[in-house]
Amino acid sequence: MTPDVARIWRRLEVLASDHRSRRADEYPSNPDVLKTRVLSVNELTLDWSLQKLDDDVIGTLVELSVATNLQKQLQRQFAGEIVNPTEQRAALHTAMRGTPTSTGSIDDQVRAAWVDLSQFARNVLHGRINSYSGNAFTDVLHIGIGGSHLGQKLLCDALASTRLNLHFLSNNQSEHVINTLRALDPAKTLVIVASKSFSTPETQKNFENVKCWIAEHSGRRDALDSNLVLISSNTSSLADLPGKHFVVPNEVGGRFSIWSSMGLPVLLAIGPEQFEQLLQGANLIDQHVATAPSTSNTAMMLALLALWNTNFLMTTSHTVLTYVAALRWLPAYLQQLEMESLGKSVTVEGQSVPNHTTSVIWGGEETDGQHAWHQWLHQGTHAYSADFIATTERGYRDDSWILANSLAQHHVVFYGHTDKTAPEKHIEGGHGSTLILLDKINAKTIGMLLALYEHKVACLGYLWNINPFDQWGVERGKVMAEDINKALSDPKHTLSNPLLEARVRKILPREK
Repeated sequence: MTPDVARIWRRLEVLASDHRSRRADEYPSNPDVLKTRVLSVNELTLDWSLQKLDDDVIGTLVELSVATNLQKQLQRQFAGEIVNPTEQRAALHTAMRGTPTSTGSIDDQVRAAWVDLSQFARNVLHGRINSYSGNAFTDVLHIGIGGSHLGQKLLCDALASTRLNLHFLSNNQSEHVINTLRALDPAKTLVIVASKSFSTPETQKNFENVKCWIAEHSGRRDALDSNLVLISSNTSSLADLPGKHFVVPNEVGGRFSIWSSMGLPVLLAIGPEQFEQLLQGANLIDQHVATAPSTSNTAMMLALLALWNTNFLMTTSHTVLTYVAALRWLPAYLQQLEMESLGKSVTVEGQSVPNHTTSVIWGGEETDGQHAWHQWLHQGTHAYSADFIATTERGYRDDSWILANSLAQHHVVFYGHTDKTAPEKHIEGGHGSTLILLDKINAKTIGMLLALYEHKVACLGYLWNINPFDQWGVERGKVMAEDINKALSDPKHTLSNPLLEARVRKILPREK
């Protein structure tokens, strides 16, 4: 920490000592508070009026954003400068949705890639590109995991509207693979294999399974050529493989990649026109984040609130509660976006971080959650924060009921409920939460929401002085898994770690 950052951090610690013990009813309930704690950007509204803070805390958090050069860091990212130091890369996901960088050649490449991708999608949708059988495609099987799966699954589930049926293979558990393929006709199925590295074990194993499936059903060696799309950054690995190939720039991280050619399954599910609305919504937030000052910048405020709750109010859990059925996959998507980006323990200089980084991210679809985990939220003993996501769109009779529940739960989480005659009914409250309202649920507003969370993640990375664009922690387990798999498959293979070797023998006894 610089001396200025350390001074501001100490000031926040002093302020937090008061707010940690302050009861919810000690915070102002005057409606005037909404004038300064509600922000609207186009069709998205952010309301943080039920957070455990006051104007002094907000002012000090904004000071922290200035001392950490948050706005300048974002400008460097938008410009296409290197912001991922461990891999010496820029972070160009915003460029994929048309937000200009400082390099015209990059912007030109993005436009050319979009023309190619959208034309391919139109040709498939209109039956101009067909299966090896001569039939038009009726189904799309998408093979990918993690950043090559979660955003695609979320958006296809939320917005699918074309004639194509989308199916997903992420992990390679046998029953999952068999059941997925059993429901498909290979003569009418377009297969997309998406992997940035093109070396992800689960994706490669599923690719092999699907190659065998198509060969067995078609009786033709060349059948796969017509039914295959490969998407990767590793162009050398694709060079000798059949099918149509699309490239993802190395500078676009997997969990930020739905705006790139990795979004092809979304493009096929919702059509080019809706996909352009998705990009435009994200671009709206890009322009807002790039230009708005801290106090009126939705992404910066989301990040500063998360930092306040995590580092000063000592929450270790953050729940995302979506009162929008179309966004049922959002919590799983945000788990990866936030925890893979911000689950770091070293600074960009390689030193141990002096404070906690991201909380555990979890959540689910409402109002189902009200009959599952809300008991824990209201009367459990752990400190947490929450995002409530809802829409003001009311096209059906029960939509008002869903909105009413989101507002009610948001209120009770903070203010609780006092019952002096029946202590089992007492709710302490005091948990800070943010309400995010979308005027409508469509491609544009969902694009805005996802871009908002992406920028929140980047802001937290810069505030904590960590790299939100790498993920080295996941690699070690993959390496060990390969070695353990050999031991499980080959009785003569011995693991170097004696305890691990003994455990594997215990699980799967075998003779040497």
